[in-house]
Amino acid sequence: MEIRTYDTARYRLEIELDDEVGRIILTDKYSGVRFADSQYRYSAYAESGSRIAYLEGLVNAGLAEEPWRRGGNRISISGTLAGRDPNTKIGVHHRLYIPLAEEYLEERIILRNLGSERVILRGYRFGFRKRLERPKQYGGPGIDIENYRLIAIPFRLQPDGKKHDYQLDDIYHGRYECSEFYNPARLVQEVVDKNRGRSEGWAWTDGENGLLITKYNEDKIEFSMLDTERRDGEVYLTFGGASPSLYNEPIEARVLEPGEEITFGKTRLHFYEGLWRRGSYIFREFMAALGHTIPDNYDPPVNWNELYEIGCYHNDREKLARHYTFEALCEEAEKARDMGCNLLYLDSGWEVCEGSTTWDEERLGDVKAFVEHIKREYGLRVGFRTIGRSYCDDYPGMYRRRADGSVGYYAPYHTKPFYETCVCCARYQEEKLRRIFKIADAGISFIMFDEFDWRGPCYDESHGHPVPTTPNMHAHAVMDLIRRVRERYPEIIIEAHDPIWPWGVRYLPVYYLHGQDHSFDEIWGFEFMWNPLDDLLSGRALSLFYYNLAYDIPLYLHINMDNDNDNCLAFWWYASTCRHLGIGGKRNNEQRYRAYKQAMAEYLLLKDLYSRGIFYGIDELTHIHVLPEAGRCVVNAFNLTDTPISRKVDIRLNDLGILEEVTVTGAPHEFVRGRLVLQLDIPPFSPKLIRLFTRAD
Repeated sequence: MEIRTYDTARYRLEIELDDEVGRIILTDKYSGVRFADSQYRYSAYAESGSRIAYLEGLVNAGLAEEPWRRGGNRISISGTLAGRDPNTKIGVHHRLYIPLAEEYLEERIILRNLGSERVILRGYRFGFRKRLERPKQYGGPGIDIENYRLIAIPFRLQPDGKKHDYQLDDIYHGRYECSEFYNPARLVQEVVDKNRGRSEGWAWTDGENGLLITKYNEDKIEFSMLDTERRDGEVYLTFGGASPSLYNEPIEARVLEPGEEITFGKTRLHFYEGLWRRGSYIFREFMAALGHTIPDNYDPPVNWNELYEIGCYHNDREKLARHYTFEALCEEAEKARDMGCNLLYLDSGWEVCEGSTTWDEERLGDVKAFVEHIKREYGLRVGFRTIGRSYCDDYPGMYRRRADGSVGYYAPYHTKPFYETCVCCARYQEEKLRRIFKIADAGISFIMFDEFDWRGPCYDESHGHPVPTTPNMHAHAVMDLIRRVRERYPEIIIEAHDPIWPWGVRYLPVYYLHGQDHSFDEIWGFEFMWNPLDDLLSGRALSLFYYNLAYDIPLYLHINMDNDNDNCLAFWWYASTCRHLGIGGKRNNEQRYRAYKQAMAEYLLLKDLYSRGIFYGIDELTHIHVLPEAGRCVVNAFNLTDTPISRKVDIRLNDLGILEEVTVTGAPHEFVRGRLVLQLDIPPFSPKLIRLFTRAD
């Protein structure tokens, strides 16, 4: 057995090799922990010629190394998946990149069909293995990762309320929660990753030392997967490498024609010191370096959403004519101006029929005249929402056709059937763009792309796309639509819902299809728009805190002031966690309305900190927004309980990039050996703001 050893200042990688690849050992030199200590997992179920073969292990293996352009080595392990079926031959090329001057390594898996028949991958798993033992507290012998947790990044807590933070006992027993988006009004499709952990990244840490595991794939939908395996009386954690997730993503790996190759995304394994939040910050820095960050010159308006007052009527012409009128929108514009908002956002109702993307001139007059009137009379810009379905037959021949030939959606419990457009249809793309352009040409400042959700494959061969379509094809088509709008109107702020699961748990990684050109500026704030206070008090909206630790890509959310309290607790929570904020609601609660006006006046003074500042988290209920170059900072603290709280918060100003003396307003405080200690006394169900600045602002 030959052992190849690769040392950096931070870690050691050891590869055992003879005819097969043996153990691949990955050791953190700082802590002494072996994060990987067992045989690397190369396995797949492959169907070929109506036979299903289980393949495991890498035989006829060879190892080559060469200098890497970034400095260090590139290791290439090549071989064939072992199996008894001589007609099923899958070659594996396993690359490991070791930059000597850095604290990370990267890996990438490439598969190739070496046989003469098509291969269908029915399941596969490649990854490092860590042998597990029962924790000491449950009678086990103990292990070097005894006190380590695996924490999902960016969503330790998902918008569905599920927590993805796993102790050793959870990992040993494979107790992973699989978050999914569920809506009874859509096609329900099974995910393939039940009882596994799915995330863009994982912080594996004991609070002092850690390993950040990040998956990144620009071309295919792929996640970093965890799974617990039991074999030969032992228990192993598998991480890194590649594994299917969701609706068998990446779907491009499903079928390999003879000679065809599939390249999975890279996995970065980054060693670090500090609390688990440090892993989130490293993840955020990594994504920002790849362009997934705040757009240049980003200065979003505060939107006023008329939906909360006027209502939603889809294709009900009678109700639209009664409620959604020019006069009603002017009343909303007046409230928006009085509140201090900058943009009147038109939700569902401005169209002849929802989804038609056709301005209703009969009710609202000429669109350009409307935009100019709102700007002239109220000083507001105008934005609108466009969706990927139609509540009228407005796109004949461009609908998703199921395998049985049917189009459209209807369910007995749903009173508003609609037509499902096929975004992959070139004719639909051109027609949709023509209609969007006609509205945007009037001087629109903001567009939301909503309800383009994946409802299943399209089988209509006349559309010019491959049959059947896939979620990734659909996602690319939606983003191509958005990109073409961006190219024509670079000044318009564009928000894009997830095009597969649009409202709650995401299907796509946040960065996916964002691109260096920022095809979209913002993503949706996970449907906390209806009951914002309940979502916060339930804990679901705490997911926004974890998102901000790991991403700078702005969130957009509008909230209903009617469902807040008079302390504006929800207002300040979403102001602190969504870089682009919208509000709306009725004016029949005068006390609430006055409270919101006061909150808005204060928010507008601090808006640049919330929209462009660096976000730090002391804990879930204490947030920091800082612009170091301006010497300004705001601390948001929250009490989500029905009793007053009193606590101290310790802030190291140097860690925030503030090197000068600061003035503090909003809370008693003292400076102790370079630290700012704040005394926070917060009434029940209330927010608290503390301002720090080095000069008058």
